[in-house]
This record gives sequence, structure tokens and C-alpha cells, in this order.
Amino acid sequence: MSEVTQAHDDRLARAVQVLGSGLIDRAVVEWLQDQLVELHGRAAPAIRRFTVQLVNDGVMSQLHARHMNDPTTTDVLTFADGNEVDVAVCVDEARRRAAELGHDLSRELLLYSLHGLLHAVGFDDREPADFERMHAEEDRLLAAIGIAATFAPKGGPA
Repeated sequence: MSEVTQAHDDRLARAVQVLGSGLIDRAVVEWLQDQLVELHGRAAPAIRRFTVQLVNDGVMSQLHARHMNDPTTTDVLTFADGNEVDVAVCVDEARRRAAELGHDLSRELLLYSLHGLLHAVGFDDREPADFERMHAEEDRLLAAIGIAATFAPKGGPA
């Protein structure tokens, strides 16, 4: 690996941080961080800092109420300020969804984190065409790093 490539990889690794590891196994946190470094480099290299905070239903409900005026829990919230992005990911929701779809919690957490990152770089999922485009980009990026497509609409296949 060239010095330039190594410096770029080191910068990306420092730019991505996963917090809240008390909610999941440390090995999952490390795997998630490694995958997010790779996805960050592919999806949003201009983002200088990308932090994922793992939270439970209670914290997510508070954040959702404060920022979106909705007191229910949700899967992911994105807070972007220029080239700095903070994403809150609900571990409890990810557990429920992963169990429903029959795949690993780690994949669901990765999907939520990537979803938040894509929101920060301009993707949206409110309109049907935007929804399809965003989730196709998630699948494309996950496939690029060797992970199977993870998103599935409620009631659809995993």
C-alpha cells in the first residue's frame, strides 16, 4: 500500500466513530466501525466527521420528540452540519427488525448507519421514487463491500 493510500485510509478511520458500545457486544461495535469506514470512503468521502451514537428506545424517543415533534421511537435520526454528521441509531428497533427479517443485528445496525449517512449527503426517502433510489444505493454500497442487501420493506423478504 502506498503512503498516500495509507494516509487516506488512516484519515477515514479517524473520521468514523461508533459510540454507545454498552448496548451491544464490543466485537459488533468493532465490525460496525470497520464497515462504516469503508462505506464512508465510498459514499461520502467529503464528510470530515461521521459519528454513530447507538441508543435505546428511551433515548431515541426523546431525540425524536425534541427534533421531529414525534414522541415515538424510530430507527435512525441524522444530524448534519456541513461536513460533520451525527447519526443516532436505535439498537432496540434494530433488534426487533433483525428478528423480524431473520438476519443479524450487526447488518441491521450497519443499514441504519448507512441510511443516516446517505441522508446527510442528500438522499431522501419520503417520496416513492426517492425511497427506491435511496434503498437501491444502500444495496449497491453494501454489495460493494461484500455484504448482501439488507433493506426490506415491512412484510417483504430480507
